Amino acid sequence: MESELLALIDQLEEFLSAGGRVPLSQRVMVAAPDAFRLLDAMRQALPREIAHARHIYQERERLLQEARTEADATRIAARAEREALIAEHPILREATAVAQALRAETLRECARLRAEADTYALTSLRDLQTQLTQTRQLLDATLKTTAAGIAHLQTQAHAADLPEPASV
Repeated sequence: MESELLALIDQLEEFLSAGGRVPLSQRVMVAAPDAFRLLDAMRQALPREIAHARHIYQERERLLQEARTEADATRIAARAEREALIAEHPILREATAVAQALRAETLRECARLRAEADTYALTSLRDLQTQLTQTRQLLDATLKTTAAGIAHLQTQAHAADLPEPASV
């Protein structure tokens, strides 16, 4: 379908071609009322052509947006399908099972090591407690021996009437 404006331009071209030539120039003589009638028709057709072009452009943009939306939806669906296929794949299931088994083994090993560390700490603390008790008993015995020695020396000093040493 040829546009109205292009048809009017073709008419203008025919009108100018049919016009009389001015001798010794490139000018053409045309009837002014016919030329103005054609120009008025062009002016009237121009807004319609612009509106038609705008409508075509808007339709094009709408179609492009629909295509983009459809492409995005297709991409999202394809991604979801890919993820579902991957999740169903035997290698992934096997890898997941191995990972879970490894995690369980690691947790068991951690619990075992924690129990060993607790046992070692308990044994060490009990040994330390025993050593401190023995050291305390030795210290108590030493204090008793020292007190007995002091008492014995004080008794001998009184017996010999020696002056007592100053207390410390």
